[in-house]
Amino acid sequence: QRLWLVMHYYLVLVAGLVPLTPNSRTRGFSAPLRGGRATLAVSPSPVSSRLPSERAQPGKRREAEPPEGKLVPDSWLDNWYPVMFTADVPADSPVAAQVFERPLVLYKDEEGLQCLADTCPHRLAPLSEGRLAVDASGTTRLECSYHGWQFAGCGKCTKLPQLEGTKPILPLYGASAYPVREAQGVAYVFLGNASLAESVPLALAPELDAEGWIYEQDYMRDLPYDYTTLVENIIDPSHVPVSHHGTVQGDRNLAQPIATSVSERMPPIGFQGKTEVPLHASSRLSFAQTKAVQTVTFTAPSLLAYRFSVPAGDASALFYPIPVARGRSRILVRRARNFRTERVMRTADLVAKHLENNIVFDQDMAFLCGQEARLQALRADGWGGAWRAKRDSEVGGGRSYVMPAEADRFVISFRKQLDAAAAALPWRSPPLAGEAHAPPMPRTVLLDRYEQHTKKCPTCMAALKLTERLIGVSASTSQVSLMAALVLAVTPAPPLALSLACAAAAAAYSAVLLRAYLVGPIIGALSNRVAAVPLAASAASAAILALAPGGRAARVAAAATPLATALCALYARRALDGLRARFIYTEEAKALQIS
Repeated sequence: QRLWLVMHYYLVLVAGLVPLTPNSRTRGFSAPLRGGRATLAVSPSPVSSRLPSERAQPGKRREAEPPEGKLVPDSWLDNWYPVMFTADVPADSPVAAQVFERPLVLYKDEEGLQCLADTCPHRLAPLSEGRLAVDASGTTRLECSYHGWQFAGCGKCTKLPQLEGTKPILPLYGASAYPVREAQGVAYVFLGNASLAESVPLALAPELDAEGWIYEQDYMRDLPYDYTTLVENIIDPSHVPVSHHGTVQGDRNLAQPIATSVSERMPPIGFQGKTEVPLHASSRLSFAQTKAVQTVTFTAPSLLAYRFSVPAGDASALFYPIPVARGRSRILVRRARNFRTERVMRTADLVAKHLENNIVFDQDMAFLCGQEARLQALRADGWGGAWRAKRDSEVGGGRSYVMPAEADRFVISFRKQLDAAAAALPWRSPPLAGEAHAPPMPRTVLLDRYEQHTKKCPTCMAALKLTERLIGVSASTSQVSLMAALVLAVTPAPPLALSLACAAAAAAYSAVLLRAYLVGPIIGALSNRVAAVPLAASAASAAILALAPGGRAARVAAAATPLATALCALYARRALDGLRARFIYTEEAKALQIS
C-alpha cells in the first residue's frame, strides 16, 4: 500500500511538471492584432488563465477581467476598440458605453479623455449615473452619485466622504481604469493587458490623415442584433439596392450580378477584396450615377472600409462595428473624400443625413433580427455556425444558407473565418438560444430611434429639442391667433393697436420658423413658403391699415392676419409632429420597402 501511494504521488508530480501536447490542450490565440491586420495565431499554449484582480492601483491602468472562473484569450481583448465619436462625449458629464459585455464610462477632464469600468467599487453602482465634480485642487473628478466617492482618471479613489479622518484611502478602493486614446475623431479603449497598449497600433483609415481629405456625416446607432450579424450585413454590397429601396442608396431595379473577388484573407477574421457596384448621383458632390469599382477591406475587429473613385476624386465609406453584448452591437459610420472639400455640411445637412441613415438601418432591422434568431434556433453557438450545415439533420431539420452567387463571396469568406475563430470571442455570458418561430420584437422597440440613436447624438438631440419648442410655439400661436381673429371679426371697430399687435405677432411667428434650420428644403418638414405666410399677411394688413385705417378693408385685413397665422401654425404643428416622430419612431422605412 505504501509503494502504491509513493507511485501515485510520483505520477501526479510528473503530470504537473510535464506540459501537455498542443493537440491535447485547449486551442487558443496568443498574438494580438497588430499592424492593421488580424494576426491571431493558433498557439500551443492554453487559453489565458484568469486575469489579475480588477481593483485599480494608483496611477496605473489595469486590464479588464472576466467573471470568476471564466477564461478568455488575451488576443481578442488586447486590441483597441472604437467606442464612440469623441464629439459625442459630453464635456460636462460622463457617458456609458459597453464592449464585449464590459461596462465602461467615458468622460473628459483636464488631461483629456478618460475611461473607467462603469462600476463603483463601493456598492457596484454605475459611475455613468454620476457627475463630474471639481475638487479642492481644481481638478475634475468622476463622482459616484450614490455615496459621493470620487475617482481620478487612473482609477484612484481621491475622496471617500464616509471614511473616518484617520483612515487612509487604500488602493483597494479604486476603480478599474482602461487605456483610452483619441484618433481621427474616434474614442478607442484597450480592454486587455494594459502593458501591451502602447505596442498595439490602432486600426486607422490613412486617408483621414491625408492632406486634402475631409470626413463628415458621422453617425452612430445601437442595434438589437449581434456583432457577427452586423458585420455580415455591412460586408454585403448586393443587398443595398433591394433592402434600401427608396433611399439615396437603393433602387431595387438596380439589383444585378455583382463581380466580387477576395484577394487576401487576414486571419482570423478579415479580408481585402474588390467589387463593382452602382452609385447614385449626388448633386451636392457633383457626380452623376455611375458604376464604381470598390476596394473593400475588413480589418478585425472593428474597421470596414469601402474605397472608390468617381470622376471628381476619391472617396471612402467607413464602418466601425462594435461588439456590445450578445445580441447587441453598435455601428459608427463615416464618409470621407478628397474633392468638393469646400462643401462642408451645415447642421441642417447633418440632421437630414442622420434621419436618412435612420431609415437605412430601420430597413435592415426586422429581417436581420429574424435571421439571427433562426440561426441560433438551428445551433445556439452565439455566432451562426449553422450557416453551412451540409444536411438538414445536422441542424435539427432546419435549412442552412444557400449562396450560389459571386456577390456572396465576402459573406462566405467572413463566415468561414468566423467558424474558426468565433468560439474564442471573449463574451462573458453564454450564447442566446434563438426561437425561429418566436413572436418578433415589437416594432416600437425594434425601431426605437430615440434609444438607439437620438438621445446619444448631440446633433439630433438638439434638433429634437428645437422641434419640440417649435411645436409648443405653434400650438400657442394657433390658439391665441384664433381667439384674436374671432375678436376682430365680431368687433365693429377694432382698436388699431390690437390690429397692429396681431400683425406684429404674425411677423414674429414667421421669423421664428424661418430662422430655425429645421425649416426649409434640406430637412423638408416645413417649407419656407408656408412659414412665410403669416409674415406676408402681416405686411399686407399693415399696408391696408396705413392706407385706410377705418374702412371695411382694414377690418377684414385685421381679422385675416391672425386667421392666416392660426392656419399656418396648425399646419406647422402637424408637420413638426411628423418631424418629431422621425427622431423617435416611424414606419417610413417599411413604406419605402413596399413602395
